[in-house]
Amino acid sequence: MAGIIKAGKMERPATGLQSTAFNFEDLSERANDYLAVVRRQAEQLLQNARAEATQIAAAAKAEGRQAALVEAQRSLGATLDQQLATLLPALQQAVQDIRHSKALWLTHWESQIITLATTIAERVIRREVANAPEITIDLIRDALELSMGSGTVTIQLNPQDYEALRDRTQDLAKQIGKLGATNLVADPEISPGGCRVVTEFGVVDQTFEAQLARIAEELACNE
Repeated sequence: MAGIIKAGKMERPATGLQSTAFNFEDLSERANDYLAVVRRQAEQLLQNARAEATQIAAAAKAEGRQAALVEAQRSLGATLDQQLATLLPALQQAVQDIRHSKALWLTHWESQIITLATTIAERVIRREVANAPEITIDLIRDALELSMGSGTVTIQLNPQDYEALRDRTQDLAKQIGKLGATNLVADPEISPGGCRVVTEFGVVDQTFEAQLARIAEELACNE
């Protein structure tokens, strides 16, 4: 009996040891779990810190680039302003030179066109005068009418016209009247078809060259 009771008593402590071992293992598991959670949180914090550090570095880099870009733009603007300040007077002078050259070119060609037009007109007139001597008579009449009241009048004609129109010219001078002594002379400097009347007050030039020159001058003044 005693042995049995003793044996029974000895079994209780064994049961207590098993309970103690169980509690220790449970605590270890909890501790491990807690450490795992803490480790994960620490790793997450570390990752967050690294990400934030990366963002800060990127922002600083971007700000540095932006500042560098602003400085580069400012420097470029200053350089362009300086270059423009140097080039602008040259460009303005070039524009003025171009305008001046254009004006000279236009003036030159306008003069050439007027000269060409008067040359063509002179040829046409001479051809018409050769077939219509009445044109010369009309020119003489106009010149004599402008010379009325003069004391002495000298009518200059081309030698060919002098021979062909001498009588008609003298009759015309008598018809107009209010003229002083009228002299009719042949002058080789007068081109065929034209005439020149010299008075004490001046000269009435009815040569085609003089008339076309007056027309050309008027055209040039109107341009």
